[in-house]
Amino acid sequence: MTRTKSALVIGGGIAGLAATLELARNKISVRLIEANHRFGGRIHTIHSGAIPIELGAEFVHGQSQPLLHAIRRAKLKTRPVPEKSRLFKNGRLTEINLWDIVGKTLNHIDIRHPDVSFEQFLIRQKIKEPARTFARNFVMGFDAADPNRAGAHALRLAAYSAEQMHLETGLRVTKGYSALVDDFVKQIKLHNGRLISSARVRHVEWKKGKVKIIAGQNHQPKSFHADVAVIALPLGILKSNVVKFTPSLPDKIEAVQGLEFGNVVKIIFHFKERTWDDFGFIHAFDEQIPTWWSDSRGPILTGWAGGPKADALHKHSRAYLEALGLKILRKILFANTSPVSLRRQLVASHYRNWAIDPHIRGAYSYLPVNGLDLPKLLAAPVADTLFFAGEATVSDAQTGTVFGALQSGQRAAREILKSTS
Repeated sequence: MTRTKSALVIGGGIAGLAATLELARNKISVRLIEANHRFGGRIHTIHSGAIPIELGAEFVHGQSQPLLHAIRRAKLKTRPVPEKSRLFKNGRLTEINLWDIVGKTLNHIDIRHPDVSFEQFLIRQKIKEPARTFARNFVMGFDAADPNRAGAHALRLAAYSAEQMHLETGLRVTKGYSALVDDFVKQIKLHNGRLISSARVRHVEWKKGKVKIIAGQNHQPKSFHADVAVIALPLGILKSNVVKFTPSLPDKIEAVQGLEFGNVVKIIFHFKERTWDDFGFIHAFDEQIPTWWSDSRGPILTGWAGGPKADALHKHSRAYLEALGLKILRKILFANTSPVSLRRQLVASHYRNWAIDPHIRGAYSYLPVNGLDLPKLLAAPVADTLFFAGEATVSDAQTGTVFGALQSGQRAAREILKSTS
């Protein structure tokens, strides 16, 4: 069998970066092609003064050894995220153990029974309040999912996988998550990998052992050739069908159409000084932006809405969301502060709508009813020539995670190396 000499990787998020580095380390001539001017995909850190602002992924969830190894390799410091959660209701804050409550609810899902939507499960099992509200909002927020569309079986599998790796524990990269992206870029260059930005792939022509990719760069078409390719595009891009494959890939089309892709609204407030403790998380389920957290890296408060609540907000302007966020913060944390005084304390607000980002087109994926096999279908190699990576290809239902995306890129690279060894 002829050994692969060259590879192309389409998509410069953490999955594409991980695949590129793994191939470059193994002496494969590899080029990564990214449509955006920067690398990292849904990892995007900016800075407000010296303080990192995470417009996308923020948390290092659980004990993923590949991700933790990458952080150690980059010599990046981390900070623990408080596991504390509080509920805001009727003007009061009370401590709750949200992970425990939701975990117990998800444990009632019996995968021996036919799959149903999570909302149907809540109704059929007669889950009582407040557990029903907690679980429903958790699925919307953490999974960016619509409970009426998310499959109960997938949520149960994700909960089991999360338990095995202690997903409730979390860290932040002190310098910001993009510092990890920067290290991947550095390592790829050290291993003679090539990184090409601002090149939008439009067409993938392939036959066994040969790939031709046509991209637009500087308003001009450009062709790239290799023996194999890794497709590490966001599910939103695959769903939009802006990248054509010749010959067509009907199995991939089926998987892409079947998978769900949720939205998130995230707004970050940078204040002049911190007048609160590092409280962890506050859940105000009656509010339009229901989840809030603190950040030990600076006087920052972040608001988060996912799933249907994000769908209801993502078309609003940043100014609208800023006003709404400050209004909610006054309720839950600053009741004795006037609107004018609170705004005077604000240095800046930051917001990124991934749904309208032409390179992403949404937040991250989740699995529908009877959708457990869809990630495997999407991940399966085609003729030992096209390989697939990204958070939507994760096999243990923990889609939407940085560690899942990273491991998927490494997996795709290993498939290439194994297929031609």
